[in-house]
Amino acid sequence: MIKTAVILVAAVVVANAMMRPIRIRNYDDCSCEHHETDPCDEEEEPSTPPTAIPTTPSTSLQSSTSNTITTTQTTPESTTTPALCPDLNRQTPFKRKNGWWCGFLTEPSSSLVSPMNYRETPDWCGDTNAQVASLETKEELEYFTHVARNFKYPVAGFWTASAYNATSERWYWTDGQADPNIEPQPIGNDPNGRIAVLVGSSPDPAVLAVVPQSGRGSVTISAVLCGVPGLQFS
Repeated sequence: MIKTAVILVAAVVVANAMMRPIRIRNYDDCSCEHHETDPCDEEEEPSTPPTAIPTTPSTSLQSSTSNTITTTQTTPESTTTPALCPDLNRQTPFKRKNGWWCGFLTEPSSSLVSPMNYRETPDWCGDTNAQVASLETKEELEYFTHVARNFKYPVAGFWTASAYNATSERWYWTDGQADPNIEPQPIGNDPNGRIAVLVGSSPDPAVLAVVPQSGRGSVTISAVLCGVPGLQFS
């Protein structure tokens, strides 16, 4: 009985040993530096790597400050130079002592030369809101002489605003802005006449002469010098 029991125990032990799985030591993949002398531990089951938890990139929130920009619209000062004359298409500016004077000469409409009576001259100038003009400067005299000579129908003489002072026995300008003094005095001595510019021919200079108010004389007066005040000096 005892012998039979021993045999059964031995058989169980052998059977258990045969059923136990054999573990192979893997020295090639062993991470131990001295596996020859110190064998590595038995191969462990590969561990499951931790699941990476996706992270949402942090968004840096910048503090935005709403800055309100107030724009002040400034109207620039006008840099336009004031016009010297009301109508520069017709009037020519001349600098006088008190300001600018804007003159123009009436032009004949035909070759038939008709004398212009001095008493009619305000009407000729008044049609354009102007007045009969004087000649304060030499530049005015030379300019309008040139204009008269170069009209389509040339003018031999034109009226100016003038009068005679019996007390001083001198002629003077009467447009209200010109320096009234006339130097040199016009030729002629008819106190009832008026001063006209005798244009003559180039290159001879024009001449100031006292002419009968009828406009009839050695030269027929057929035009009148008109003008208006321009930009005045402050």
